[in-house]
This record gives sequence, structure tokens and C-alpha cells, in this order.
Amino acid sequence: MTWVSRVMLGGALLLAPAQAARAQADTVPPAGVTERELVFTSGALQLAGTLTLPAGVERPPIAVIVAGSGPTDRNGNQGPGLRTNTYALLAWGLARAGIGSLRYDKRVLPATKGQVILPEMTFDDFANDVAAAVAAVRGDYPKVFVIGHSEGGSLGIRAATRGVTVDGLVLVSTPGRAMTAILHEQLSRQLDAAMLAQFDSALARYLRGEEPGDLPPALRALVAPVNRRFMQGWATLDPAAELAAARLPVLIVQGDMDIQIRVTDAQALKAARADAQLFIVPGASHTLKAAADTLMGTQIPTYINPALPLVPGVVDTIAAFIRRVAAP
Repeated sequence: MTWVSRVMLGGALLLAPAQAARAQADTVPPAGVTERELVFTSGALQLAGTLTLPAGVERPPIAVIVAGSGPTDRNGNQGPGLRTNTYALLAWGLARAGIGSLRYDKRVLPATKGQVILPEMTFDDFANDVAAAVAAVRGDYPKVFVIGHSEGGSLGIRAATRGVTVDGLVLVSTPGRAMTAILHEQLSRQLDAAMLAQFDSALARYLRGEEPGDLPPALRALVAPVNRRFMQGWATLDPAAELAAARLPVLIVQGDMDIQIRVTDAQALKAARADAQLFIVPGASHTLKAAADTLMGTQIPTYINPALPLVPGVVDTIAAFIRRVAAP
């Protein structure tokens, strides 16, 4: 399995009992942070999330944290193969700074109630989930922000351009180019020229609704029929153009050691919105954890060790942006 196929959209993963116990143990909030389950409706589905609040603060600003690609849960994990706790760590850090948050499981995960038909899911369905999460907290909290990570940033952009009212948008490790360009670049670091050209042709056929043709098993996972409608919708997103049309304050956060999304992506988003704040995080990987270089092998701990902290400065920068925008 290629690195990319592990992080792109796939089927739901279920935790074995021992893994579930570990997940519960490493997502217990620290002192001074209160959490409770929050269930909200998105269309015909009920989605489950965690509302995190700073102790002793009434009606704080709230950030809706939107997960990245694949069957990623509210904490930033996908079973044993991807265990970062990035979203839980972010939520707790924001709470210490006086800011609440809602992070939720994506609709493909077991906590969802209702019928989920994978082949019928679209990119806009997930953007609608962002809108539903915002609506779930809007009535109780006066200032609501969206923090989207990776694909979650793309969903935040789409939701903002489709009429979701939020006070600000934080784009973390978010693509600044089309999904097809990102995939091509990621795979170019793993495939020879001939195989890369073969995949590019297969992806083009797949997005047109045609049979993609023969590919190695790891690459076929990226053109799975069950994900076609979603991928077709995602391929229509021009993130820079849509961000330019979104009339709200924007913070762009990008690690300079990210091996999935590049600093050039953050710069493309910034170019689309000259008024946006851009923060390049020194030494940060895609998961916002410290990385010494951009070699895949040395970055693996940032994807599988939930105990690693977030890089210093990330939470402070996001919290400062939210406080500034939320100020009367």
C-alpha cells in the first residue's frame, strides 16, 4: 500500500476492543477542560461529536474542527494505522486559551446513525456536514469559526462559498490546487514516470465515469468505484478561486515539513486572498507535529504516535486569530 493510499478516502475502519480501549485512554481531556458528547443532524443522518469547553468561560468562541481525508474520526485517527490525536490536542489547546470547539466523526464512521450509502456520497455531502455542525453550535455561542485540516480545509472552503455563515475560516495543511494536481505530486515521489503516467490516465478515465483500467492494487484503491462520486465532486473544487469568493476572515496554517501538502499550496491560497493571514510553521509535518526532514520514513512517528505534542506556536496563532476576529 502506498503512503498516499493510506491517507486518501477509503472504507471505514473499526477498532478492535484493545485498540478502542487505547483510543479512549489517550483522548481523556486534561484538567481545566470539559467535554461532552454532542449529536447533531445532517440531512437524514445523525453525526456524533465532542464539544470541548474551557472551564469557567461562558459562551466562548467556538471552532468547528473538520477532519481530513479518509474515515478520520473526531480525534484525527483512523484505527491503528493513523493515530495522531491532532484534533483532540488542538481542541484541548484552544480550550486552555479560552476557546471552545466541536470536533466530530465523519459520516462514514460507526457513530453515525442512519443509512450511509458509500457509492452515493458526494463531496458536497461532507460540506453539508460542516454546515450542520456550525448550525448545531450557532444558537448557543455568538462566534463560530471553522478549522479545516487537509481535505477538511477544502470542505470548509466549499461550505463557506455555499452560504454557511461563520465568523472566520482557518485552513490547516489545506490544498491550494486541484485534487488531481495534489495526487499527481504525491505519487510522483513514489512512482516511476511510466507508472505515474499510467495512473494519471486511469484517474482521468475514472473521473469521466469510465473503467480506469489495470493498476497495481495499491493504486486501484485510489480509484475505487465506491468513491467515484465523491472524487468527481472533489475534482471540481478550485480551492483558490472558491476561497477568493468567500467573504470572511481567513488564517492559513502550513507546516514547512509537510510531505502531503506543500508551502506552495498555502501561498496559492494566500495569493487568492491577499487579506488572509499566513503562518508557515517551522518544523511541522502534515499532522502539525515536529519533523526533522521531509523523508517519509522519518515522518512515520508523526502519523502513528498520538502522544507527540503539536508543534509550538500552532495553537497560539490559531487562538490569537479567533480572539481578534471575535473581539467586539
